[in-house]
Amino acid sequence: MLSKQPAGIAYNKWLDPNHLDETTGALPDDMDLAVGVGAGRALDHAEYVAHKKKVPLMQVPTVVSTGAIIHGFCGDWTGRVIHGVACIVNCEYVLVDYDIALSAPERLNTAGPGDVLCGDAGLSEWRHSAARGRGPAFDAEATRDVIAHRSEIVSRFPATLDPQKHLTCNSVQFIMKAVQDRDDPMLRHLAAPSADHGFCFALELANDRFWIHGEECALGAVIVAWHTGQSPETLIERLDTCKVMFRPRDMDIGRGELRRGLEELPRWMGEEKAGRDTESIMRSEPVTGKRFDECWT
Repeated sequence: MLSKQPAGIAYNKWLDPNHLDETTGALPDDMDLAVGVGAGRALDHAEYVAHKKKVPLMQVPTVVSTGAIIHGFCGDWTGRVIHGVACIVNCEYVLVDYDIALSAPERLNTAGPGDVLCGDAGLSEWRHSAARGRGPAFDAEATRDVIAHRSEIVSRFPATLDPQKHLTCNSVQFIMKAVQDRDDPMLRHLAAPSADHGFCFALELANDRFWIHGEECALGAVIVAWHTGQSPETLIERLDTCKVMFRPRDMDIGRGELRRGLEELPRWMGEEKAGRDTESIMRSEPVTGKRFDECWT
C-alpha cells in the first residue's frame, strides 16, 4: 500500500537505547514517514524512529495482543530494565490486515485478553488486605467498571470463534477493542498494586529471557490470586475461556526459571532508586522456599 519502496529498513532485536540509536541512525534523515510492521518491540521501535526523525508514524501490527497498537510511548530501557518513557509519539493510523493477524500462532493474539484480565491481581490483593484489616476497605463501587469490563470480555469472546473454536476476523477485532478499552476502567489504586506486570519484568530480568507479555502477566495474576486465596480457579477458568496460555509448561518456563523470577520480584518492586516502592504481598510475603514448592505443585 506504500506509494514507493522504503528508503530504509531497520530490524529490531530489543529496546536497549544503544540498539535503538544504532538502527535508527542507519536510516536516512530525509524520510517522509515511519511505518512500524510487526509486534510490540517493532512498533515501539517505530515510535522511536518517528520521534528521532521528526516524521509522521503509521503502525501495521501483525498481531493484536500488544498495547503498542494503542499507546504511543516507547519505554526507556537499559537491557531488560525499564526506567520510564523514552518518547511519546501518536501515530496517524493503525492498519490491521486480519489475514496476516490470523496467520500468526493463535497465542500471539490471545495473549491480548491475558494482558487485560491480569488486572485481577490488583483486586486479589485489595480484597486480601481488606480482609486482614490492612489498608482501606474494599470499594465495590470503585471497582465496578473494571470488573464489568473483564466479565464482558469473558462472556462475549467465545461467540467470536468459529465452530472449531479457532479465531476469526471478529475475534481479532474483539481483542483489539478489549485492549483499547482497557485503560478507561483500569483500576489505579494504592491498595491494588500491579504485581502481575512486576512479575513479568522480574521474570525476564532474573532469567535474561523474553516471553509473551500477556501470558506472563496472566501467570503473575494467577500466582497472586493463589497466594492471596482469592479464587485462582475463577481466573484460570476465565483465561482458558479466552484461550490465553499461562501455564508454565505451555510457556516453556522451567521450575528454576519461575523460582528465580519470584525471588527477584520483591527486589524489583522495592527498588527505590528506580522509582519503584510498591507495597504488595509479593514483596512482604514472597513466594519463596516452601511456599514456592507449594506454588509449583
